[in-house]
Amino acid sequence: MTFLIDGYNLMHAVGLVRPGLPAGKLERARTRFLDWLADAANGREVVRVVFDAQGAPAASPETDHSGVWVRFAFRKTADDEIEELLASEPQPARVTVVSNDSRVREAGRRRGAAVMRCEEFVDWTIEEAREQGANAPRSPAPEKPAPDASADEMAAWLAAFSSPRAKRRKR
Repeated sequence: MTFLIDGYNLMHAVGLVRPGLPAGKLERARTRFLDWLADAANGREVVRVVFDAQGAPAASPETDHSGVWVRFAFRKTADDEIEELLASEPQPARVTVVSNDSRVREAGRRRGAAVMRCEEFVDWTIEEAREQGANAPRSPAPEKPAPDASADEMAAWLAAFSSPRAKRRKR
């Protein structure tokens, strides 16, 4: 079986990316993500990951990352690239598309591929590891969790809890 994965979509689903992540941290998160996928596939499955790369300065060839094939969608979205890969796939029934994006999942269904939501794929990796008697690959941990509070809310909390309250005078 071949998994065709919407890269940043799955990374977002497992908590590895958030809007505004600096390029250096994004690259480290992407490497950890690809390492996790390589461990999960363990050479039993073909894994192809497509990342958005609309702003890339030049096209790059598909590369191998520890058995995971990585492609950057030059001057288009990963969705567009996945649709093109599906259109040219000679045996789409042997492909499973992994994405939470309804457009990508629908493209897979139209071509006769299986589809999985990101959460289903993570569950599948855990179940496969159990069946193989291996340690289940854990979802990769994010660099640092994003705070749920805005900057103004954080400042208000810090002001409220950083200084002791003034004592009241007795009358």
